[in-house]
Amino acid sequence: MARSPLEVTGAFISAINARDLTALRSLMTDDHIFTDARGTKFMGADNMIENWVCFFNSYPQYWIRIDSSFTNGNRVALFGETGGKWRIDGRIQPGSWKISASWLAEVAHGKVRRWNIYCETEWSTPPMFRFIPPPKMAILEA
Repeated sequence: MARSPLEVTGAFISAINARDLTALRSLMTDDHIFTDARGTKFMGADNMIENWVCFFNSYPQYWIRIDSSFTNGNRVALFGETGGKWRIDGRIQPGSWKISASWLAEVAHGKVRRWNIYCETEWSTPPMFRFIPPPKMAILEA
């Protein structure tokens, strides 16, 4: 019996949380399209596996937790949180990040064809590298 779109996306998230590249690849259509939170599109399942390798390396202990979802035909909307750590110069940094996020998936033939994430993106830069603007100075009138 074929899995429902919600079951497929659940398996996809489990593969992400386990950092299981073989399972991830088996759950993507060949023409898979990932759209990140900045609107950048990555096309092709094999290309996306290479991107997941880089992502898991840069953001170790990455995870997704879903609190609610709904389906409309072959599309699944998911709402929850995601988080992880940062790796800089080969070292996992202290601290971690966690944000609210939502995802939209399109399932075709039992595989994820499209995977979009919607969230703020400040988390991607470790705190020690974020630009902190100088304080505003009061202008004194003579």
